[in-house]
Parts: sequence; structure tokens; C-alpha cells
Amino acid sequence: MTLIVDTDPPYRGGTLRDHIRYARNLLESVSIAADVPKIRDEVIDTLVKAIIEANMIARHSPESAEKGTGGVPPKARWYQLVGYLVQVLDGVCKNVELSEINERLVKVEKALGSAKAGSPQTGAKG
Repeated sequence: MTLIVDTDPPYRGGTLRDHIRYARNLLESVSIAADVPKIRDEVIDTLVKAIIEANMIARHSPESAEKGTGGVPPKARWYQLVGYLVQVLDGVCKNVELSEINERLVKVEKALGSAKAGSPQTGAKG
């Protein structure tokens, strides 16, 4: 992963508006070049392993809370974590589906554009 930042160095003084403008320019100038599908696959693998491990721990956790622990049983906390991890995994998978659909749409639009450009009927109205 490469992080590229191209801004002027920070300055002292100035108005709040100047500082906000500088911060916005800094945020807009940051670009990250990364292999997104590879990172996404690694995140999915890590989440699946964490879900499996948390689920195994939850199965063997006690169902009643010990004194002084806030009254929430450890089993409930572990299943709460499993639920959160499943939600995160679901969000990542939805993003994968959306990005694949967007890629397919771009390909279809390019094919349609090249088909229209090559068609003799594009200039004529029916």
C-alpha cells in the first residue's frame, strides 16, 4: 500500500477558515494505491476465522455472570461479539457485490458505446 501526500507544510497563525481549508486540501490530496481485492479477501478470511473462534469460545463460556462483572454473562458478551463480526462481514460482502456490479455496468456501457460508434444507424433518426 502506498500513501501519497502532496500539500504545503502546515503554518502557524491564520484564521479558522484558513486552517479548515488547509485540512480539506490535505484530505483531498491523500490518495492510496492498493490492491483492493487482495485486501478485501484478507479481511474476509480474518473475519471468518474470528467469527469461528468467538463462536467456539461462546459455546464454552459460562451462562451466568460472576459477582462484580456488571451482571452480563460472558456467553452473552461473546455472542454479542459474534453478531457484530457477522454484521461487519455482511457489510464487506455487500460492498464486494456492489463493486462487481459497478464493474460489470462499466463494461456493458463501454461495449454499448463501441457498438453505437460502429453502427451505421447512429447518425440517422428513425
